[in-house]
Parts: sequence; C-alpha cells; structure tokens
Amino acid sequence: MDDTKNVGGRDRLGRFLLAALLSTAAVRWLRSGKRLRGLLAGVGALGFGFTATTRYCGVNDALDIDTTDDSGEVSIDFDESDDEAGGTATDADETVDAAATTDAGATQAREHYLTCAACGEPIVAGQSRGPNEDDEIVHDDCA
Repeated sequence: MDDTKNVGGRDRLGRFLLAALLSTAAVRWLRSGKRLRGLLAGVGALGFGFTATTRYCGVNDALDIDTTDDSGEVSIDFDESDDEAGGTATDADETVDAAATTDAGATQAREHYLTCAACGEPIVAGQSRGPNEDDEIVHDDCA
C-alpha cells in the first residue's frame, strides 16, 4: 500500500457520512433478515470508513485523483468548446449571459434560462409556461 494521502477535505467528510449511512442500513437489513443486502452494505461501510480514516484510496490512486489540497475542492478540466457530438459549439450552444429582474426590482445576472419559442423572451422562475403544439416551451400567454 502506498504511504501517500490522496483523500481529504469534502471527499473525506463524504466518505465518513456514507460509512455511517451504510452502517445504519446494514444493521436494519440484517435485523429484517435480508442478509445479502446487509452484508453488502456492511462491506461498503467498512470500505468507505477505511478510506476516510487512513486518507488513502486505491481507486483514487489508480485514477490519479488527489483531494488533499488546502481548499478541499476537486476540479475537473474539460474542453467546453466541443459539444456532445464531438464538433465545435455554435452560437446557439454557447452560454448566454443576461440580466433578469426579480420581483424586488434588483437585477441579477443569470447564465442559463429558458427562452420562449414563440416570442424569444426569457422565461423566469414563477412564470406559467408549457409546451405548444410543436412540443416547444412557450409562455402560456404566447401559446
């Protein structure tokens, strides 16, 4: 086993919480007679508890993941210029920044929003909307 620590921060806290949750589930399932479920949950609890306590995870080591930095954040880099089909993003696929006004009158920057297919205006939270005959999302007033 490698001496290096590769589990820390939020990852470690999450493993402790999963170990506690799986321990509780294992005890309940074993008491109710569901032995296989209880055994699997117990093994999972032991695994998560072990990796959280020793701060080393073999899976993290194999995948070159290290969550022990000071900030406790894990960042995954990916290229946003490619879409799901492998091509380049078009203007319609890119994130649009817009300003939306809340009920209190304060302006709030939003990165993503629904757009009415009929009028092109953004659909903000709380507005009634639904599909039209072409299954496109529109304001109820525009339908």
